[in-house]
Order: sequence, then structure tokens, then C-alpha cells
Amino acid sequence: MTELHHGSNVQGIQTVATFDPITDEFTINTPNDGAIKWWIGNAAVHGKFASVFAKLMLPTHDAKGVSDMGVHAFIVPLRDFKTHQALPGIEIHDCGHKVGLNGVDNGALRFTSVRIPRDNLLNRFGDVTRDGKYTSNLPTINKRFAATLGELVGGRVGLGYSSVGVLKIASTIAIRYSLLRQQFGPPKQPEISILDYQSQQHKLMPMLATTYAFHFATVNLVEIYSQMKMTHDEQLVGEVHALSAGIKAYVTSYTAKSLSVCREACGGHGYAAVNRFGTLRNDHDIFQTFEGDNTVLLQQVAADLLKQYKEKFQGGTLSVTWNYLRESMNTYLSQPNPVTSRWEGVEHLRDPKFQLDAFRYRTSRLLQSAAVRLRKHSKTLGGFGAWNRCLNHLLTLAESHIESVILEKFIEAVEKCPDASSRAALKLVCDLYALHRIWNDIGTYRNVDYVAPNKAKAIHKLTDHLSFQVRNIAKELVDAFDLPDHVTRAPIAMQSEAYAQYTQQVGF
Repeated sequence: MTELHHGSNVQGIQTVATFDPITDEFTINTPNDGAIKWWIGNAAVHGKFASVFAKLMLPTHDAKGVSDMGVHAFIVPLRDFKTHQALPGIEIHDCGHKVGLNGVDNGALRFTSVRIPRDNLLNRFGDVTRDGKYTSNLPTINKRFAATLGELVGGRVGLGYSSVGVLKIASTIAIRYSLLRQQFGPPKQPEISILDYQSQQHKLMPMLATTYAFHFATVNLVEIYSQMKMTHDEQLVGEVHALSAGIKAYVTSYTAKSLSVCREACGGHGYAAVNRFGTLRNDHDIFQTFEGDNTVLLQQVAADLLKQYKEKFQGGTLSVTWNYLRESMNTYLSQPNPVTSRWEGVEHLRDPKFQLDAFRYRTSRLLQSAAVRLRKHSKTLGGFGAWNRCLNHLLTLAESHIESVILEKFIEAVEKCPDASSRAALKLVCDLYALHRIWNDIGTYRNVDYVAPNKAKAIHKLTDHLSFQVRNIAKELVDAFDLPDHVTRAPIAMQSEAYAQYTQQVGF
């Protein structure tokens, strides 16, 4: 799919597949260097076939000579099965050494008059008959394109889920080491674990809480994706498309930042390659780009929210994940209650309703204000210019919505937990996640008087206290990920004789 000049803008790709009705074949061509296929996985060394996205051109009898039917996918053989040499008209090169994932041989492909049978068109959403007529159940190029790219949803679901796995490994290494490592202490007393320092708790405990939140959100995403594949329900398709885009973008961005935090939290030993933070960081980094650039994916979420917002005022049906927007436009956009904005009791702050209401209130305000700004700027800048003028606002809106969904799924998981002691531990972790996120954006809540100064102070104080409480069960929480030593593969994270394992690695 990706070309040298086009990545996110797939509709702008330049590779062409022109139908020849005389031979009943398509001819695949790379018209210029910008159209060279780039970053194609397994193409450089091993690939025998490629699914090539190209503009389908049909011959016509008018002055143009051809008609562009939009981007379609074609199966194109790359190499001879016996000799493994590139087939005639196909030029293949390795894209070179990468920041990470160098076990994957990404290649670049150029096609020169490569002929393939008409049957090699992947024709689920559009087909060409023997006499060169185009047929499709979808009426426009844009609808066919959207349906084709909709099949990328599975990759985004998988990337979000895999990114959580990387975050679990990194947080396990950092927390186990922080429990093991001892530095300084009260006069004439033993040194204390570095996880007993408030600063280390501040770095790692909210991250651990967020890892749990991500776990439940991505498990839920996998479940509804499976339902979508079984039922093909149109409403569910739209919901999964937007939700997978948002969760993939939000989770992978957070994990990428957290890998550096974990490395720094482990000091000099975190810098040792054998303790894996460098490899994890480099291999995971591309998660933010492939299967959709994160900034582009968040814009898809924002666009879907604005569509839902518009349909709400037209009496349309909102998808399940977006249901809260129906009431939020009335309830959440009213003036904050001056009494509740000052409540600072622990019971209130740890109430899931307060936490979820706060998340949804922020999303609703961002959505309503984004719609107003877009309407205003589109009058002078046009649709594209207005979108660009409001882009940072729209990205914040998308992230806010995804955070609301993540918290909702975490709260549901806590409530469904059958074991009382496990439920209490999960409730503690969920509260830390929610209040830490609220504190991180406390300026937004203060600006609209949703949270009074005394309440903001109470949230900050409680967040620090919850971090301390989570520290007391941190070992059990990372052990619950059930990652054996051969998966973490970091000497400083070994569950026994960590320092001995580490010194053996360097030859002692």
C-alpha cells in the first residue's frame, strides 16, 4: 500500500493497474519514483506474492482514454518459485537498516508493465467483467475506498493489544527492579527500596494503573471486534472502526513515552541493552506509525464524534460506545453545580460516577466547542482550512473520548470482579488511574469551575496517597500479568537472584 510519496493519504497513491480487454489482464505500472512501493513487509528477501494497492484504470472511448475507478487491491506474484529470482518487470530492493524490528525484511518494489490475470483483482467491493465493465454494490469511489480500508481494523485491534503487552513487560521490569534496588535511608538504618520514594511512585504507580486500564479496554475491543466479524452488524462496524483507531493511537503513544520513563526509573542499569528497554523502545516505536499514523487515526475519531454530534441533533441513533453523548449535550453542558464542584471528601472523589462524569464532561465540552469553531471558521477558510485551524483541538477531543471509554471499561471490570479482595485491589488501581488523569488536566476543569481550588488540591493529595497504597501491592499487581522470566528476559527483573543473573551476563 505505502509508496515513497504517499503513506497516510492512500487515495493519493500513483501505482496504476490498467485493464487490457484483449488479453483479459491488468498491467501494473510504477509511473515515477514517488510511486515505488515502500516499507513492504517481507518483500526484500522472502516474499513470493504481494497484495498491491493501485488505481484501477478502465479503457474508455472518450478523449481521456481511461477512467479511474479508484484504489483497488491486486495479487501480484513477485518471485519465481524455483529460482526465487524476481519475475520480469519487478525490481526489488531492501529498505535498509531500521531503528527497530530488523528481523522484518521491509522492501521497495517497482513494477514495469507487469501483467496479471483479471482474476487477481480482489473483488469483494468492485469487479471488472470480461468485456471491461465495472460492477460494484457500492455507488461511489469514496464508499468503495472506505470499505476496502475498513479491513485494516483487525491490524489496529492487534496493535493496541500488543502495545499493552509491551507496556506490561516494561512496567514489570521497572517495578521489580525498583522493589529490589535499595539506595539511601534514615541515619544508621538500612537503605530503603527506591520504590519507597514518592518520586519513584509518582513515575511508576499511575503507569501501572494505566496498564491495567489499557488491559481491560483492549480486551473489550477484541471482544466487540469478534462480534463484528461474526454478525457484520453495520452499526458495530462503524463503532469498531472508530474505537480501534482511537485505542491504537492512544495506547501506542502512551506506551512509547512510558518506555523512556521506565528506562530512566531504572537508572544506569536501565541503560544496559541486556535489560531490554532499548530494544523494546526501538521495536515498539513504529507501532505509532504503521496501520495508520496516530495523528491521522485520532482525526478519524474526532470526525466520527462530530458525525455522531450532528446525528444527535437530527434524531439519529448513536452507536453504543457513544451513547453518553446523548445525555451529555444536556446534562454535562449545563453550568457546573457550585456545591459539588467544592466537594472534596475521599468517598466522593473515589465514586466511579464522579470520575466518569468528569471525563465525559470534558469530552462533551470539547465536542460542542469544536463544532462551534469549525462552523465559524468554515465560513472564511472552507472545510479543509477550518479543520486545520482547529486540528489541535480535535486531537484533544479524540484523546478525551478514548480516555472516557477506557475508564468506563475499567469501572465495568471492577464491578464484575467476583473475588472481593481482588475487586478492592482493582478499585484502588482504577481510582488512581481516574484521579491521575483528572489531575493531569486539572487546568481544563478549573477554567470552567467544574473543580474548585480546594477540590483540585484534594484530588492531588489523594492521587499521591493512592500511589502510595498501590505501591504496597505493586509486586502482586505485576505478578498478576503472569509474565515468566523467559518473556521479560531482563536480568534486573528476575524474580530470584537478579543481581547474580546480571553479573553473569557480563562474564563474572
